Amino acid sequence: MNLVAPLRSLSLRQLEVFYAVVSAGSITAAAERLQISQPTVSTMIRRVEDQLGLALFLKERGRLVPSNEGRVLYEALQRNFRHFQAIADTITYLQRDVSQRMSIATIQPLSSGLIAHALKDFMAERVDARMHLLIRPRKAVYEAVASDGVDLGISFGTGEAKAEGLEVEQVCVGRIYCIMPKGHPLEAHDVVTHAQLNAWPQVSYPPSHQWLYLIYEKVLGNAPPEPVLTVENVNSVYPNVENGIGVGLVDEFSLRFHSKDRLSFRPFEPRIDVTIELIYPHRKGSDLTGTFVRHFRKVCAQMTAAPI
Repeated sequence: MNLVAPLRSLSLRQLEVFYAVVSAGSITAAAERLQISQPTVSTMIRRVEDQLGLALFLKERGRLVPSNEGRVLYEALQRNFRHFQAIADTITYLQRDVSQRMSIATIQPLSSGLIAHALKDFMAERVDARMHLLIRPRKAVYEAVASDGVDLGISFGTGEAKAEGLEVEQVCVGRIYCIMPKGHPLEAHDVVTHAQLNAWPQVSYPPSHQWLYLIYEKVLGNAPPEPVLTVENVNSVYPNVENGIGVGLVDEFSLRFHSKDRLSFRPFEPRIDVTIELIYPHRKGSDLTGTFVRHFRKVCAQMTAAPI
């Protein structure tokens, strides 16, 4: 079935004129709304009817009213014209000073802490900047950068971005911590070892799904104890640990920006490093991107120099 064929003879402008006549209630009102002459509106309506072979309007008591066919067409346009309006709004948005717009793709654990702080300082300097932040799974961040769909990617370093031929800059290195509810026996230790961790119920991640699980598996082997609860991302570990379901492993960067009112934390041994990397698209970066990267590096340096 060729769904496009019935539309080939019509232009978007013709449909817009028909829509305006029905919604405005008359040719005169439609002409004023569209800022064209009444004869032009009348001619375009007749042409649409001729091309479709349908009578879209009837005259009742001297007024032009839509026929049954006209009402059906109007309702279809009413449902879909808002999508055209969204496209028009997007085009207008893109046309406004592109040099002051920037998009970043990142993962959830970094979005609300580290990146939010960098954005605050950055936007205080570049008050005219307009930013768009995409929160995506790690692989989707790489895909967004590889397709040149965003100006910058920020993620935990796993080597995948470099393997895909993307330019990668390592910004800072943190480590993995064990978190536990306040008053938990593990608070008695300066560090939490593999054996100590495995003595308690754990909140962890599905096998082969989450980046932290994969790193953990490489260091500790492929037979860790089965967690009592698996979650889809690091941010979901915190409330479940706070509620006493189990202990968990989290990255230093999300931990730094999470409230410590209901949890305690200890470094995990053997040490597992976590890196943050900037991922650049193939196209040349803008001045705006360079300014944001400068602020991001500064926030990273200040954060890693301070105790948790």
